[in-house]
Amino acid sequence: MNADLLLCNLAHHGFDNQSIPLELIAIQGNRIAYAGSSDALADLKGPATRVLDCQGGLVLPGFNDAHCHPLAFAVSKNYLDCSPLQVAGIEDILSALRKQALVTSQQQWLRGAQIDVSAIAEKRLPTRWELDGAVPDLPVLLVERSGQQCALNSLALTRCGIDDAVTDAENERIERDPCSGKPSGIVSGNSARIARALPPLTDDQVEAGLRQANQEFLALGITSLQDTSWSNTHHHWESWQVFKQRGLLTPRLTMMAGYDSLTEFSDRGLRTGSGDVQLRLGAMKIALDESRGSHMPAQADLNYAALEAHLAGFQLAFHVPDVELLQMSLRALAFVRSTSVKECSRPRFEHCPVCPPALLPAVAESRAIVVSQPNLLHQTGPEYLEQVTAEQLKWVYPYRSFFNHGIRLAFSSDCPLTSCAPFPAMQTATTRRVAQGMRLPANEQLTLAEALDLYTAAGAYAAGEDHEKGSLSIGQLADLVVVHGSGRITPEYFAEAQVVMTLIDGQLVWVK
Repeated sequence: MNADLLLCNLAHHGFDNQSIPLELIAIQGNRIAYAGSSDALADLKGPATRVLDCQGGLVLPGFNDAHCHPLAFAVSKNYLDCSPLQVAGIEDILSALRKQALVTSQQQWLRGAQIDVSAIAEKRLPTRWELDGAVPDLPVLLVERSGQQCALNSLALTRCGIDDAVTDAENERIERDPCSGKPSGIVSGNSARIARALPPLTDDQVEAGLRQANQEFLALGITSLQDTSWSNTHHHWESWQVFKQRGLLTPRLTMMAGYDSLTEFSDRGLRTGSGDVQLRLGAMKIALDESRGSHMPAQADLNYAALEAHLAGFQLAFHVPDVELLQMSLRALAFVRSTSVKECSRPRFEHCPVCPPALLPAVAESRAIVVSQPNLLHQTGPEYLEQVTAEQLKWVYPYRSFFNHGIRLAFSSDCPLTSCAPFPAMQTATTRRVAQGMRLPANEQLTLAEALDLYTAAGAYAAGEDHEKGSLSIGQLADLVVVHGSGRITPEYFAEAQVVMTLIDGQLVWVK
């Protein structure tokens, strides 16, 4: 066999004291044709074979971000970056707004995002009056990192129809100044009036954001993305088709469908698995707490939504941000299985950051895949340390307990809520070190091999795509990442590792 591409001069690494004799990889077409000893080089190399010298780099399967929001990430590229790396307090935010206002036209809103209230000095968002002092003549919208709270200046409030006499609408809470009773500019929830008033980004802005986001994904070695937005409609599906055709997104994309749009998809004959290896329809995202603005939806409603999506041919993905919704999702899943004779394959619990020991057997019995975000653990770890008892802390991101109970797990980022960088996430999972130098109990930490598997093969399994990708096995899609470094991998290696090459379909799509 003459290969189309050979990856040679690979690092000879070991995981957990086991050597992996991976010295040569051969690619034919867009699939892996060989992975093993360099002794096969002469048999695989033909006159037209291209040879890629990896210069002692480590070759891994491409990373699969099993829970993220790539379009929101692209849109955020048009927002002022107010993340902790850029701002330490409200004055930093105001200063950045003043500078941005100088290059923002009068027809546009000045938008900022990624404010981490827990990380800035004042532990709050700026008020309308503070924003007015910095930018009085442009509407300003600042979005907190979770997307559940925002700050607006007076002009933006007026554009949204929020005046002194306004009352809270559904799924919305308008904070008021305790002295004057006037709206402070802080709005929580999914405010429909803000969504209506905020002008959409132009096509050029969306395209520019996508191109920037695309390069970031590739630079991090991410070759597959799973868009898990509960608001995804058929229009989003069509938009992604256009974006892929135009080459604006290079990684493969699996898009979940939002439950509120179930009819749109099912009427068109679309269900989990529709599409191809570049763009595929994934699970049905059931997040009634977000889509309907009620933290605790009725159990009957959740049961019905899950059954309806299941009967329409969709894999189920439940939004599980806390213990209460974990219990409700377990009941809904049991209801589906007791009501329908159709196999409920690979259900997913998105997030599941806390799981008491008493619920571990039930989660295992449900056969649900927990899709977790270690970067969120890193970011919120100090908050957990401050808010929960030592006993409860054992339940936080209990990765080892999940493994011990046979519960499948996959890693992801929830980008743009947190960084989409896989290496810091894997380091957090293997060390339990979180922000500010703190460390959570080490009994739940994972091994290096487990962490790598959870960002590659496990993500493919969670999407029902493990027959196509996620490993370096012969026949798998040639989605690979070459990482700089040599020697035995340690948690410290994750902190220093750098992606130097990313390949998708056996084609080099990014080089450092």
